[in-house]
Amino acid sequence: MIAGRQAPEGYRLDLDRPVGEALRSVATQQLLDGAHRLRESRSHEDVDAAVHNARKALKKTRSLLRLARPDLPADTYREENGSLRDVGRGLSDARDSVVLVATFDELVAQLVGLVPEPAVVELRRWLATGAGAPVRSRRALAEEAARALEAAAGRAQAWPLEGCDAATLRAGAQHAYARGRRAWRTAERKPTVEHLHAWRKRMKDLWYHQRLLATAWPQALEPQAKQSHRLSDLLGDDHDLALLRAALGGDGGPMSRTAADLEPVLELIAERRAELRAQAQDLAARVYAEKPKAYGRRLGAYVHAAHDVSTSSLGT
Repeated sequence: MIAGRQAPEGYRLDLDRPVGEALRSVATQQLLDGAHRLRESRSHEDVDAAVHNARKALKKTRSLLRLARPDLPADTYREENGSLRDVGRGLSDARDSVVLVATFDELVAQLVGLVPEPAVVELRRWLATGAGAPVRSRRALAEEAARALEAAAGRAQAWPLEGCDAATLRAGAQHAYARGRRAWRTAERKPTVEHLHAWRKRMKDLWYHQRLLATAWPQALEPQAKQSHRLSDLLGDDHDLALLRAALGGDGGPMSRTAADLEPVLELIAERRAELRAQAQDLAARVYAEKPKAYGRRLGAYVHAAHDVSTSSLGT
C-alpha cells in the first residue's frame, strides 16, 4: 500500500489491489452486510430498515457488476445480475408500502385543514396495508432474503474477474455513463413515469460508479458523486410521488369514493413533481455535460494514474 494512503472502507475499490480482487471484495462485503442486517432485525421497524439496506446492497452489487461487465463472462453477468434482481424484487413490495406511507404523510402535513381527517385516516390505513403485515411474516421474508444474499456472497468470491484491470473500469463506467445520458435525453423529450424511472436507475449507476472509483482522485470524484446522488434523489422523490398518484387515483379502486377529498393531494403531487423534474433537468445539464468518450478518457486517466502509482510502489 502507498505510504500515507489508508485502505478504503465501505463502497470503495482499493486500487492498491488487483482490480478483480478489489471488485470481489466490495461485492462480498455489501452482500454479507445486507444479510447480517436482515438476520439481526427483530422489531417491525428494524425489519423495514434492514429490507431497505438489503435492497441498497443488491443495487450496489448490480452496479458493480456493470462496471466489471466488459471483462466479465457474459453468462456469469446474466446469471448473477438476474439472481440479484430477483432477490430485490422479492423485497420490493414490503419496501414500497413503507415509502408510500411516508410520502403520503409528508404531503398531508402540508395540507392540514384542506383534507378531511376521516379521509386521511382511511387513505393512510389503506396505503399501509402492505407495511402493516405481521412481523412474523416479514421476518420470514427477511430470513429468506438473508439466505439468498449469503449465497450470492459465496458466489461473488469466485467471480471470474482475473481479466479485469484499469481499462475494464474505464470501459464499464463509460458505457454506463452513455446509457444514462441517453436515458436523460429520452426523459427530457418525453417525461413519462417509465422514462423517468429508467433514467433514475441509470443515475444510480453513475453515482455508485463514482463512489467505487473515488479513491482514484477523491478531490475530483467525491464532489461529482455528491451531485449525482442529489440528482438520483430528485428522480427518486419524483418516482415516489408518481407511485402515490397511481395508488390514490386508480379508477375503481378502494379510494374512488373519496375522490373529491383527494383533489388537494393530487394537485400538490402534480406541483411538486413539476418542481422536481425542473430541478433534475437543470442539474442533469451539468452532470452529463461531457460526451461519453470524454468522460471515459478523464475517468480512465484518474484510474490509470492511481493504479500505476500503486503498482510502481508495490514494485519498489
